[in-house]
Amino acid sequence: MKTQENKIIEKAAGIIMNSGVEELTVHNLADKLQIKESQLYLQLKKDDDILLILLLSFEREIIESLSGMEQSSDSPENKLKIIFKKLHFMFLQKPYYLDIIFDKNLKNRDKSITNSFLRIRQLAENYLRDIINKGKTENTFKTRVSTSVLVTKILSDFRTFMKDEQRFHEVILEMKKLQTSKD
Repeated sequence: MKTQENKIIEKAAGIIMNSGVEELTVHNLADKLQIKESQLYLQLKKDDDILLILLLSFEREIIESLSGMEQSSDSPENKLKIIFKKLHFMFLQKPYYLDIIFDKNLKNRDKSITNSFLRIRQLAENYLRDIINKGKTENTFKTRVSTSVLVTKILSDFRTFMKDEQRFHEVILEMKKLQTSKD
């Protein structure tokens, strides 16, 4: 089963990278997997189920990246640097995660998609809150700004930075589409 899920993730990521999130359908995925659509419908009831698999994979990767960081003897400042480097690297390696997160229709999708996205966001907020509070306790972070404001600001700035990365990917995708139409 895990092998099938990995194939689905791989082919779904390819669809997103080459055609965009809007082209991620059960029909297109079945075509890429070279199986009958009816076979895929046994596992995926609707198009949003594909996105859910990708979001759950993203959530697992974040949890894996964070595991062990709590027990690390690194300073809170270094922990922040390490985790943002890891996340940035993950997004560079798998930019389709950005395409999903910044999908303009994300809020209109199935409730399971919204819940998954909110869980990921809550995971990030909790992790940052813990590091910042520890840094304040240890006097590494000397600020009177509330932790919740800092968390919001950090996530907002990282989101802006990653949105720029995603826009860059969109430009590349458009260039690929133009090249394909010329050929």
